[in-house]
Amino acid sequence: MTTPHEDDATARPGLGPLLRHQVPLLLLVLALVAGLGFASRGVEAPRGTDAPEDAFSAARASEAAAPVVAAPRPVGSAANDAAREELDEQLTELGFATSTQEGVGTRVIDGEGAAGFTQNLVGVRPGTDPTGTIVLATHIDSVPHAPGAADAGIGLATILETVRALGPEARRNDLVVLLVDGEERGLLGAQAYLDEGAEELTEPVVVLNHEARGISVRPLVTRTSGPMHEVLGSMPHPEYEPFTDALFELIPNDTDFTVYRDAGWWGMDMAIIDGAWAYHSPQDDASHLDQGSLQHYGDMTLALTDELVDRDLVALGESSGTTPVQTTAPWGILRLPPVLLTVLGLLGPLAILAAILVERRRGRLTLRGVALGAVAGLIGLVLAVGAALLTWQLATAATPGMLSQTTREPVRAEPFLIADLAAGAVGVALCWVLARLLIGRAALLAGTGMAVSALLAVLAVLAPALGSSMLPPAILAAAGTLVATLLPPRPGLVVRLLALLPTGWMLGAQISSLMDFGIASSAGALAGTTAIGLGAAAPLLIGRGREEGRAARRPRRLLIPVLPAVLTAALVAGGTAWTLASPEPVQEGVVARIDGSTGMTTWEVSGATAWGRELDGTTSSSDVPPPSVEVEDLQSAGTGADGDRRVRLLITSPREAARLELTTSAGDLRDVSVDGEPLGADPSGTPLRRVQIAGAPQDEPVTVEATVEDAAALELVETTSDPTIAGGWVEPGEEVSLMQPRVQIAVEI
Repeated sequence: MTTPHEDDATARPGLGPLLRHQVPLLLLVLALVAGLGFASRGVEAPRGTDAPEDAFSAARASEAAAPVVAAPRPVGSAANDAAREELDEQLTELGFATSTQEGVGTRVIDGEGAAGFTQNLVGVRPGTDPTGTIVLATHIDSVPHAPGAADAGIGLATILETVRALGPEARRNDLVVLLVDGEERGLLGAQAYLDEGAEELTEPVVVLNHEARGISVRPLVTRTSGPMHEVLGSMPHPEYEPFTDALFELIPNDTDFTVYRDAGWWGMDMAIIDGAWAYHSPQDDASHLDQGSLQHYGDMTLALTDELVDRDLVALGESSGTTPVQTTAPWGILRLPPVLLTVLGLLGPLAILAAILVERRRGRLTLRGVALGAVAGLIGLVLAVGAALLTWQLATAATPGMLSQTTREPVRAEPFLIADLAAGAVGVALCWVLARLLIGRAALLAGTGMAVSALLAVLAVLAPALGSSMLPPAILAAAGTLVATLLPPRPGLVVRLLALLPTGWMLGAQISSLMDFGIASSAGALAGTTAIGLGAAAPLLIGRGREEGRAARRPRRLLIPVLPAVLTAALVAGGTAWTLASPEPVQEGVVARIDGSTGMTTWEVSGATAWGRELDGTTSSSDVPPPSVEVEDLQSAGTGADGDRRVRLLITSPREAARLELTTSAGDLRDVSVDGEPLGADPSGTPLRRVQIAGAPQDEPVTVEATVEDAAALELVETTSDPTIAGGWVEPGEEVSLMQPRVQIAVEI
């Protein structure tokens, strides 16, 4: 029996071409819109020094930061001091009252205590009638052996050019430039400022923190706090997805924004993240930093700062209600109430279920077929992610030398990222072919859409912000499915086309964004995102012919997954060869471990090059003076068979910018203080296993007090970044890039 809609479709020849080829048409539109979404994430063209005075210029910003990013500047080094002096001079010329805050910053996380001798630079321009304080923040220090042109030289360049473009006149709100020290060693300068210098700020405080984990591509707003959703639209071409906040729980990175947000400040964290292979390496220099990224970064910061310095910040906080779920749309930031997104997310699978029941009455599918389709869809999703992860694991196991030592990224990640998608296609295609042996296409598409929509509905209930980019397109696809099912073929096709547009845009934009994170961070996520997006929109691809309900028992279709499998292998092989042929030097991690009492030295090298493999495992003797340690027992208090003891250590390092690490052979370290600054208790309650001290002043004693078990031995390890002082050192050629080389001198106390 045919339905009136089907009779209409077959009785009107003029509709034939479109209706007979509607699935290819839908897929073509989906691909075109995805391409537009992918291409939308460009950066601004860099402006030269001839740009208007009130505009941001990447060229002027680069010139301002050039003296600072010319060399590495780890905390406690002479280069760090020189950079701070240069920045102080520039801020003074720009009309800021500057001061240097010296102190010991301390933090305790996961059983590890960190302390650092930091010197923060603070520039203040009081407002004319302040309703709060705007803070432009980044950090001065870099890791050893990395000039830090991006991390966080791009922040320094952005802030200097922003305050220049704003002009010397005071605005309504207080404006503070906060350039902290010791970020790379545990966010120590930011914590020191919050502990000792922030009480004078007019509240509320809004901070714009500038960071980088790469060297290129569009800056992202990675985290927010407070009513920033009210002002994000002030920035040109902003990009923000709340799920990036969750990524900080997965990747081994943190920024000063964590400290500021914990202190109750409003604001946002921004970063560029593509080209992560150069992160914390000598290649994080001015020649590798993308000037378009700097221009885009600066345009965003200047526009938002210009808005905030004249805004009534108290009223901004009072007018802001519940924090909405936000996502990046073609026209800017889309804001949705969490409750609305949750309700609509729950209605999505119900809309698809209603469409399924309508098609069942028409005899085009069965509930059993839909159930099998749902199972197949979920299996396909798992296979897609698993195949992508396995592909990347096999690639890295075969050629580990092509990976960076910090982020495990290849220099040229693009082929591997595309291979992620191709491997996912293998899993989906295999599942599709096998399922089609049992059920028709309509049942498979409907079941897949039902299963994926149900998963997204669960996400909409538990954490709608994490599904900010996927939920709206999936909801519109579900609504479009139901409406198109109820309409005649021609308007139904129009509805399907329109309902597919958000999915296409989301796929293009999100694939591009995930590619920025790099293959090591997004492996499997590209395939998974694509599979979820297509799965939610799958019911829109159901045609209107009777053949949709039939299984296709054609074993030769098992050859279909072969094509993406061959493509995956070719991309991995080609990507590996292309990466190995890169003109960039190969990164090597180098550690020399020296016994402070005997001078015995052992070299450990990552071994990615012939030079590294030859040096790795060799031993020699070093004539390197160890740090001196004076020990004083302050008291003994029996608390058990052995009791505890309170000790004071006077530690003096003969080297610049040394890092000290104190550990105990038994028990834990309690009630620790560094130069009189106490290390607080770990928020998680984890006992303190070790203490690191960054930026120890050269030839000046550092006082450490701690309570330890009476029978426990203490070990001090001093780390410096100059490998040439260790015996057995062999200078590498230009083809080798040393990644934060370390010389560790161990002393038993």
